[in-house]
Amino acid sequence: MSESTIKVVGTGSIHVVPDVTRLEVRANRVFKTYSEAYACASENSTWMVKILEYNHQPGKLAKTIRLEIEDNMVNEYDEDGDYIGKVPDGYRLTQEIKIDLAIDNVLVNKIVRGVGKFIQGAQIKIGYTVKDPRPSQLKMLERAVHDAHEKAAIMAGACGRELGEVKFIDYGYSHVTVYSQAREIHDNAEASASTVSSLDITPDDLVVSDNVNVVWWLK
Repeated sequence: MSESTIKVVGTGSIHVVPDVTRLEVRANRVFKTYSEAYACASENSTWMVKILEYNHQPGKLAKTIRLEIEDNMVNEYDEDGDYIGKVPDGYRLTQEIKIDLAIDNVLVNKIVRGVGKFIQGAQIKIGYTVKDPRPSQLKMLERAVHDAHEKAAIMAGACGRELGEVKFIDYGYSHVTVYSQAREIHDNAEASASTVSSLDITPDDLVVSDNVNVVWWLK
């Protein structure tokens, strides 16, 4: 009998208990000059540190993950109201700051209210993740290999064959996101009106999965 192989994709899924509340603060405003936009970005970062430190949290928890200042383009029309094209009209600031905190609705509410009061044009995403995702990723990978082996053994048996040695395992870099968004606060008024009860969110376990390709020789 000639040698042949079987290739199977194994999937490993696990439930992860979140231990981090992630706030993503996004400010989006338009200014007349570049210097005004840059000054606002600097002021936002300073306020974010002050808000954290006022609530007995390290200011370094505020991490800027995006900062863009670009031409703000608007539609231009001729005197008859016909569209001509787009022209620059000031500068648009887009700034995103990430903050990871313990799961504490009282603390999160204080931070949200502070953002609503001091950072103009702010929107806030509230989600949950884990501080160290690596143990979860390794566990998923182990389960994926076991899953592939079980599937391959069943398929080989159904063909009247047996699994031989592993010929090849294919697992490239896989970015597994251990994150779930729970709520979005759309403007300063909503953030300023936030209460502990309005943020009374109990996060569900996070379900994450990963895949691996395994090839076996068939006996």
